[in-house]
Amino acid sequence: MSFLSTIFTTVLSVVLTHWLILVFGSGREPVGPTTETHDEYQNQETLENQEGISPVDASELVEQPLGEDDPKQPSDEVPTKHYLVRNQLWSSSSLTWIHFDPLEIPPPPPRCDLHNYFYVNYRYTSVTEKPEIVLSDFSPILISFLRAHLGDEFFWDEPTSDLAKILPDLKMLHEELDEVQTIASSPDASTVQKRDLARGVGATDAEYGHLGDDAITQYLNDVAEHVRVLLEFLDEEFKPIADRIALLTSYGQIEYDLLIYHFERKLTCFSYDGEGEIAFVLTRRSYESYGGLPYFQLDGEMYMWDGCNYTTTSVSRTIPQFKGSKDLKSLPCVLLTDEVKERLQKRGRLYASYSGTHYRSYLRDRVIVDKRAFDNTSGYIADPDFVIPTLEEEKLHLLPSNVFGFNLSQKSWTSFDIEQLTPVVFDESAWDHLVLDSDTKALIKGLVEVTRNANSTKKIISDVISGKGGGLIAVLHGPPGTGKTLTAEAVAEYLRRPLYMVGSSELPTDPSSLEYSLKGILQLATAWDAVLLIDEADVYLEQRSMHELERNALVSVALRVLEYHRGVLLLTTNRIKSFDDAFLSRFSIGIKYPELDQDARRTVWRKFLELAGIAIEDSGPGEHSKASSDSEMVEISAPGTPIDKRLISSEDIDDLSLKPFNGRTIKNLVRTSQALALASNEPLSIEHIKIVVRTSEKFLDEFAEAKS
Repeated sequence: MSFLSTIFTTVLSVVLTHWLILVFGSGREPVGPTTETHDEYQNQETLENQEGISPVDASELVEQPLGEDDPKQPSDEVPTKHYLVRNQLWSSSSLTWIHFDPLEIPPPPPRCDLHNYFYVNYRYTSVTEKPEIVLSDFSPILISFLRAHLGDEFFWDEPTSDLAKILPDLKMLHEELDEVQTIASSPDASTVQKRDLARGVGATDAEYGHLGDDAITQYLNDVAEHVRVLLEFLDEEFKPIADRIALLTSYGQIEYDLLIYHFERKLTCFSYDGEGEIAFVLTRRSYESYGGLPYFQLDGEMYMWDGCNYTTTSVSRTIPQFKGSKDLKSLPCVLLTDEVKERLQKRGRLYASYSGTHYRSYLRDRVIVDKRAFDNTSGYIADPDFVIPTLEEEKLHLLPSNVFGFNLSQKSWTSFDIEQLTPVVFDESAWDHLVLDSDTKALIKGLVEVTRNANSTKKIISDVISGKGGGLIAVLHGPPGTGKTLTAEAVAEYLRRPLYMVGSSELPTDPSSLEYSLKGILQLATAWDAVLLIDEADVYLEQRSMHELERNALVSVALRVLEYHRGVLLLTTNRIKSFDDAFLSRFSIGIKYPELDQDARRTVWRKFLELAGIAIEDSGPGEHSKASSDSEMVEISAPGTPIDKRLISSEDIDDLSLKPFNGRTIKNLVRTSQALALASNEPLSIEHIKIVVRTSEKFLDEFAEAKS
């Protein structure tokens, strides 16, 4: 019994002692806040009941020194200067955070003072779980500073932030603090500099715009003090993470959860994808998930030409989640190195040289580089006095690899790799390819020569109405394959300008839409200084009648719009029976292209065969014409299989000229013969040409027979 009595007495003593501690206090310092808080926290916090814990008035706690056997407060929870540490527990009954003390001692309410700049809350979802660290109750100065640099939740009325959301931007915050301290302490800093900096760290003009130098300096000193205290706390919390990062990066490795610390805001990143190599300044990064697949997202900004100025554009890149560590160089997005930056700067200078409007070759096509037109495909009015702005040298590496514009050969709006763009090589012999009588060629060349020199046009009589006409409008009339399109190409080559071809099928058939479309086409031709060719324009040129009111309206619209064009405009037609009188009076020149006779066909055959690399043997012994060394006809040759130059006699040319083929058909026959020779791995010869000619003749005969 004595043994049981002893146990009972001991238990009773412990219970009684515990009850006395709860009632009268233990003399130990309560875990939680220091004795210093802000004035703005005037309201006393109400101590809420917890299950199994009785509320105790803080005034009843007796402050006594800790005994040797009393539990010591953990060192990381010791209240430090200028911020308050609180432990909080989630209450499922009241659905809010309530005071929680691991030692079951209720903390006193916050004191009312101005020295706590923020609260550090260790929040427990349960007593046994590791707490989450949340910062709250920031001073107004800190709230303004963090709004300016971090944004997001700091724009709430009473912002709170997880420690993990602030730590990734620790380096950036240190840089901002250094700038504030430098300017605030510099005797050479002007009031304007200080006021601009104050705005940059969150001050508003309403609060500080009217203050003098001393007041602004004091504000910056206050900002530096509050931010310094915050960063000292963050540095201590970040140290274990920094050690992990330092170890991994020393081996060129990184782990997925550390990506957000490695890719710091405002750093420049580099990535490569289907759009080429790009660099961008990082503005935001976050861990995201889509369809249950986690990934790390990087958002940033780069520069591009928008047709009028250099502007920023958004960039997003992702890194899929990975396990363990990964080589930094293997990531789809990495930090920009000096070597890569230098290469991108060189490319950026090339990109900048294509700002505005430029006529270039792209692979085998002729293209117009014009971002403004790309965004305004319906046309725009070009300003001849527009001066292209420049981009700062230190931003050139942030320019992309592609420019935008119009592919004249494929008639499509698209993008171009700037490193594939080359100057246009004009065909100096284009005029020689035209099969026209000498007088007509001389007339066309003379009119075109006038348009080459803008000053020459001032000597020509102008219209009575200013702003009307002044350009070269020519109508090329004749059957297909007689040289109309080739004439337009020759004019463009001679003027060293782009040839902008528009088919009648590309134009709308209702008058109101036609006017809008034609104006846009003429505006683009003017902006590009292009020779405009409207192909198969029969419907707009043919004589109006009393019975076709809709077509009459189309002709009227075309007359009204086209006569105001100041550039070179060529219209082709092949089926027209009678021209409208109003249009006849507006032509600079009209050219009739007759069917090719035998002499003309002989000339065409000779020219296309020479372009294909074939030497023509003249009637004189040992004499033959010189074959062209380079042409579009030779370009279809497969790599490594050049076509040998073979002689074709003038008698062969005479035989071919007897066939009633037009110029376009002759060109196609020669190209098809080249393809046949390549497929046979043989040099092009007269035999290949004869095979293709016989096949074409058979088809044309059967077609004519079926038509009849």
